Amino acid sequence: MNKSKILVVDDEQLNVELFEGILSKEYDIVTALSGIDALVKVEKTVPDLILLDIMMPNMNGYAVCKQLKGNPRTMHIPIVMVTALKEREDKIKAIEAGADDFLSKPIDMYELNARVKSLLRIKQYYDSMTEERENLLIFRSALNSMDDCVIITNMSGDIKYVNPAFEKKYGYSQAETGGMHISRIRHSESSLSLDKDSLMQDVKHEWKGNLISVSKHGLRINMGVKCSPVIKDNRHINLVFVLREQN
Repeated sequence: MNKSKILVVDDEQLNVELFEGILSKEYDIVTALSGIDALVKVEKTVPDLILLDIMMPNMNGYAVCKQLKGNPRTMHIPIVMVTALKEREDKIKAIEAGADDFLSKPIDMYELNARVKSLLRIKQYYDSMTEERENLLIFRSALNSMDDCVIITNMSGDIKYVNPAFEKKYGYSQAETGGMHISRIRHSESSLSLDKDSLMQDVKHEWKGNLISVSKHGLRINMGVKCSPVIKDNRHINLVFVLREQN
């Protein structure tokens, strides 16, 4: 796996070298010696975490933090403010600027490692959730554009989602299908069963069949059906049915 990337921002070279010495074995370290340089490095390298000194000339840590947290592209990067300041008002200013955590000088190596690990775990969780949400949006977009009817159910067959093609073909709205069992669309003359017992017997593998189905308004529709289980963390959590009309 790639190492997490940490940007160290401090106008004192000795402080930068101290952070590098502690963290470089586990993380890729990028450095900046000023607030302006930090903003440039963030744009170029997109770090996973920033260790940001407060007391710097020209553009201090508060200003850098506020600018990064005000930018949608960088606002989710965790920022640890590093300071020798002890006053309560200084911490309040850092919180108002958007800081995620604090470290006081002189730096304690164990405290530094603990805080870095904690914030990186949060960042990784956020990145994972963002990726999953983006994948869901792509998945939904693909489903919405399909000509085939798609039904997603839980493992017992209770409907959780139908795509627009299903709504058009069968006459049910999303609201009407919520919680409805998939067996509702099975015609009484169909040899393929969609009851809970039959579904629970064969959910470990993809299967295909021919279904005589019926719309909300009683229209008989002959469908080829493919059912695939959705697996997450080695558990079967949903069933995806793809229905294509047969001539």
